[in-house]
Amino acid sequence: MVKEKPPIEFSMKNWRNLGIYLILLGLIIMFLGNEWKIGLGFFLVGLIFTLIFQGPKIFKILKKKNW
Repeated sequence: MVKEKPPIEFSMKNWRNLGIYLILLGLIIMFLGNEWKIGLGFFLVGLIFTLIFQGPKIFKILKKKNW
């Protein structure tokens, strides 16, 4: 049986995933809900989270010489 952790324990992996979830939520709100301001807000906050937490990994991939 899987032991659930309390919501206070938020690991680095959860923060990375939160950014991606916010981007997707923003896109869904913009295109399906036709709420551009709210959707754009979620999208931008998710983009900032993703750049902060995934940024070093993305830059490491982009610096590879064997493309």
